[in-house]
Amino acid sequence: MEIIKKYCCCLLMFAFCLTSANAQYLENNPTTAKRIFFGGDVGLSFGSVTFISVNPIIGYRVSNRLSMGTGINYTYANSSYYNYEGSMYGGNVFASYTIIKNLGEVLNAYQGSGILLYAEYSAINISNYYDFPGTSIKWIGTPLAGFAFQTPIGKKSYMLIMVLYNFNECSMSPYSNPVFRMSMQF
Repeated sequence: MEIIKKYCCCLLMFAFCLTSANAQYLENNPTTAKRIFFGGDVGLSFGSVTFISVNPIIGYRVSNRLSMGTGINYTYANSSYYNYEGSMYGGNVFASYTIIKNLGEVLNAYQGSGILLYAEYSAINISNYYDFPGTSIKWIGTPLAGFAFQTPIGKKSYMLIMVLYNFNECSMSPYSNPVFRMSMQF
């Protein structure tokens, strides 16, 4: 639990540093190209356990408040301690709805930042990652939902810090509750 507190504090301090950037929401009648965004996140860890995760996304801003998109997921793990090597892959669909568009109207320090509702459904192939004797499970569906703090990091780019709940948490799920994520959108 102490690690989670330290992680959250570091993320909040990072977000405070970025709130001075000035990103713009969709202007009136933007072109289709201006509504498309991409981004995602990358996770890396090296040492006796190697962990590499790549999760690119592409999305479409339906309105100033509603965005939808899809992404792909790939995770590789290697542990010399456990003599283990495996990978997971899959895809997801997501939607976000901005409930507070400009947090600066409420709290002056957060100009341009917002609060979003976020939902995602991931389908992940776990057959090369988990080995459960007597089972033949290859794919697991993971519905996630929660809140995101969105802060500008450029004219039309954002960083999102998410806290999500996994509605299918089980021993084979790749996500344990709560799910913390930090991603970028451009």
